[in-house]
Amino acid sequence: MLYLALAVVFNLLLLVIIKYFERFKIPAIQGIVVNYFAAGTTALIFSGTTITFHAVVHSDFFSFSFILGALFISVFYAISVTALQMGMAVASVANKMSVVIPVSAAFVLYNDTVTPIKIIAIVLALISVYFATRTSKSYTVENKKNKNIFFPVFVFFGSGIIDALVNYANKRLIHSESENALFSALLFFVAGSIGLFWLLYLILIKKQSFYFKSILGGILLGIPNFFSIYFVLKALETGFLESSSLYPILNVLIVILSATVGYTLFSEKLSKINIAGIALAIIAIGLIMI
Repeated sequence: MLYLALAVVFNLLLLVIIKYFERFKIPAIQGIVVNYFAAGTTALIFSGTTITFHAVVHSDFFSFSFILGALFISVFYAISVTALQMGMAVASVANKMSVVIPVSAAFVLYNDTVTPIKIIAIVLALISVYFATRTSKSYTVENKKNKNIFFPVFVFFGSGIIDALVNYANKRLIHSESENALFSALLFFVAGSIGLFWLLYLILIKKQSFYFKSILGGILLGIPNFFSIYFVLKALETGFLESSSLYPILNVLIVILSATVGYTLFSEKLSKINIAGIALAIIAIGLIMI
């Protein structure tokens, strides 16, 4: 339970730091790219093991990490846009209600327990995401043209696929504690490298300015980012819960706490239908837990 609690804390911290990017006017893409290199470096330092090129290339998860790395930075950017434009609670629900994807994968691939209640909960979860990400009618025409709804939808599917693939790697590709840290570091460095090309394009071709505060913000984001993945892997590794139960418990706690933090720290306003979506999300995950 300790690993699960720590995973909740660090995932929540990620959303809070991203929200502060807006307050300090840190460009999201700049902070995110720096964040991944900081997270990868944190993984290497925290592991305390010597990692060689041979060990990386010949690991079972080497090629697998490139797929996950690309997903990581794409989804993280979408989360940051969702949090800034639609609020932290909406970003959290879209991100965490994607639990239906790894739960479904666990049923098929790992023979996790299937019950009618879990199936009903998955349907409710999909409905709750729609409600929680609906924008109010007061949104301007300009906002509608921006198609903001794309970002939470992408966060939903992308996050779910990431969770399913991380669970797969934990069960089939990672064989030791040192490989756990190596896997995390490789994911972060791949994501950072992909983002770096994007960032260089924006700076060199689009002539966007790079800000020193992006480095500081990225480092502050990268450290909890590593631990958010590390403790999820550790919680899965203990086996005290099936993954189809662990992910829902993790996510409902993040949804509840992020909505609370968004309201108390950032005075975020939620429409009645958004609140109904969050409530339905909690009910759905509660059913999955049962």
